[in-house]
Amino acid sequence: TATWVHHKGNNSFPMLAQASIEHLPIADNSIDLIFTDPPYHREYIYLYDWLAQEASRVLKPGGFCLAMCGGMFLNQNFTIMDKYLTFHWKFEVYLNGFSAIPIWPRGVVARSKPILAYSKGKGMPRQGNVLGAIVGGGQDKRFHHWGQDVESARYYIDVFSKPGDLVCDPFIGGGTTLVACELIGRRGIGLDIDPTALNTTRARLDNAEIPYQGTFL
Repeated sequence: TATWVHHKGNNSFPMLAQASIEHLPIADNSIDLIFTDPPYHREYIYLYDWLAQEASRVLKPGGFCLAMCGGMFLNQNFTIMDKYLTFHWKFEVYLNGFSAIPIWPRGVVARSKPILAYSKGKGMPRQGNVLGAIVGGGQDKRFHHWGQDVESARYYIDVFSKPGDLVCDPFIGGGTTLVACELIGRRGIGLDIDPTALNTTRARLDNAEIPYQGTFL
C-alpha cells in the first residue's frame, strides 16, 4: 500500500508516493492524463507494457497516455502499447540549441525525442491543431539524470487536459511533470519506485516559486 504525501497539506495536490510496478495505487477510471518519461534502455522495454496496461485501467474513457521514448526501440514500443490502447499520434520534441544524443549502435545522432500519444478508447485533445513537433527547452538534468524540460511537458499537458484535471506521472524522476501541472492549474500525482526521486521532487516543489501562468489556449 502506498503512503501518499500531500505537498501542500491534507487532501491537496500535488501528491507523491513510492510505488512498485506491480500495481499503481490509483483507482480505475480516475485519471484524465498520464504524462511520463520511462527509461529507454533495452532492459526497460517491459515498462511500456506495464504502463500501457495500467493506463488502460486507471485512465478515464477517452483519457490519454503520453509517453516519451527513445528511437532505438520505437517499433517495439508501438507494438507493446497497441495491445492495450488506441494510437493517436507520434509527437516530437526537438532538442534545443546544439543538444544531440549519439546513438552509437545505429550510427545516428538524435536531435529529437518522440512522445507516443495513446488514448483509452476514442479520444481527442481539448483543442485541434496540436503541434506535431515543438522545439523544447533543452534537457534539464539538474534534478534527475534523465530529466526533461518543463516547457515541453507544459505544452502537451495543456493541450491534452483542462484546468483541474488529474494528471499522473508514474516515473516522476526529478518532478518535471508536477512543476508543469502547478504552472497551469492541473492536479498532479507523482509516483516513483526510487525514494531519492521522490525526495528530489519534494525539495524542488518546496524550494521553488511556481506562479500560476495560465494555459496556452
